[in-house]
Amino acid sequence: MRSPIANYWWGSSADSRYIHWLSWDRLTYPKTLRGMGFRDMRNFNLAMLGKQGWRLMTNPDSLCARVLKERYYHDGNFLTSTRRKHASHAWRAILAGREVLTQGLIKRIGNGTSTHIWLPDHFGGRPLTPEEGQSVSMVSELLSKNGQWNEDVIKQSFIPVDAVAILRTPA
Repeated sequence: MRSPIANYWWGSSADSRYIHWLSWDRLTYPKTLRGMGFRDMRNFNLAMLGKQGWRLMTNPDSLCARVLKERYYHDGNFLTSTRRKHASHAWRAILAGREVLTQGLIKRIGNGTSTHIWLPDHFGGRPLTPEEGQSVSMVSELLSKNGQWNEDVIKQSFIPVDAVAILRTPA
C-alpha cells in the first residue's frame, strides 16, 4: 500500500520517475510538525489490531473472545498469553497489536482491593521495606475511609523512604 500511495503523490509512473521532495517518514509527520499528515499504514494496522486485543479484554463473553481464549490462552489472560508454534495468522496479528496496546494501558486502582502495593519511579516499583517486616500488601489497606492515604499506617508499615514515596503518589 505504501508504494502506490507514494507513487501517486510523488508523480512516478512505470516509464518515468520524478524527484521525491520529502522522505516517506517526513510525509507521515503530522501537519503541525511540517509534515503532510499521511497515515502510516503499518502503524494504523497495528493500532487496529490493538483495538481487537482491547475488545478481547473488555468483552470476554463475546463469541470471538471465548473461542480465542479456549484456543490460545485458556489458563491465563490475553496480556500474558504466549505465541504458540502453530498459531493462526489472525492470532499472530492480534499479538503484534498487543504490543501497541500495552504501551497505552494504565491500571485504575479503584478501591485497591485487587492491587498490590506498587510505586512508580521508585527502585523498580517495589518498596524497599523487607516483605517480612511489612504487615500490609494491598493498596486498600493503606487508604482511609474517605479514599485518602492513611499516613499513620503508612509510616508504621514502611521505612521512611518508602513512606515518602507512597505519600507523594496521588491517592
